[in-house]
Amino acid sequence: MKMQSIATNGNGEQIDPRSCVVPIMKELEKGKLSIIGTGFYITRYGLFLTAEHVLSDLMDSKRNFVKTSFICHQGENETVHLRRIRAINLFGGADIGVGQADNYTEKYPNNPLMNMRARLSSKILRENDPLVTYAYPENKILDFTQQEYSPVVRSDYYEGVCLKYVTDSEHPFIPYPHFETNIKIKSGASGGPVFYKGKVIGINCRGWDFGDNEDDLSYVVPMSLGLVMKVGGMQVPEISWENQQIPESVRDTKLTINDLIRFGHVQV
Repeated sequence: MKMQSIATNGNGEQIDPRSCVVPIMKELEKGKLSIIGTGFYITRYGLFLTAEHVLSDLMDSKRNFVKTSFICHQGENETVHLRRIRAINLFGGADIGVGQADNYTEKYPNNPLMNMRARLSSKILRENDPLVTYAYPENKILDFTQQEYSPVVRSDYYEGVCLKYVTDSEHPFIPYPHFETNIKIKSGASGGPVFYKGKVIGINCRGWDFGDNEDDLSYVVPMSLGLVMKVGGMQVPEISWENQQIPESVRDTKLTINDLIRFGHVQV
């Protein structure tokens, strides 16, 4: 039994990770989508975290968010929704990004699309702490133009342990504190949540594959680095309790994830 392969809700109850961990898709052409990474919801109304380099793939050379993109959302009774990504934010200080998936409040003001949300932890891991990620690596192009078959999205767990916590990094690609792990991070798994005892302690950043005879090496951004990130473009349904918790004095400002924790939007 995979003791660490557990995602939990706010009550500590085990949930299907597909209800809060989602593939991030870029439109290649009409009806054809490519999975470029993995993300996970942090609020009920569609804010999700992922790796910054995943969201950068949706921008033009001037860093403008221009490419049509979606996250594939599993709803109740096995229903599937393609939720359009309507806003993205890049951290800049680490490989962390946050996006807003459309909850369709304009079309369904009294019944906006809601989702499960992951529980976050700012815990600093120790050597050999057991870890697991859930992600959507190495999927083929999803072709919705062919009526004779339905595209299949593949996902799975990948387990490992923390090798060490690096505080003073001189790595050219990761010049900030990070965890080194032996989790296998394949293409498409970037941005996925890394769980420790049911809570998300970090985000998949980069993995190295040295072949079958070598140990895997990957890097995970600690969740603690992302809590100060400012979030713009939030789509909070007016009828939600989350909207009522935001003070009038800050409604027109960019809130940090720490602010959203304080208002009860994000679970820790």
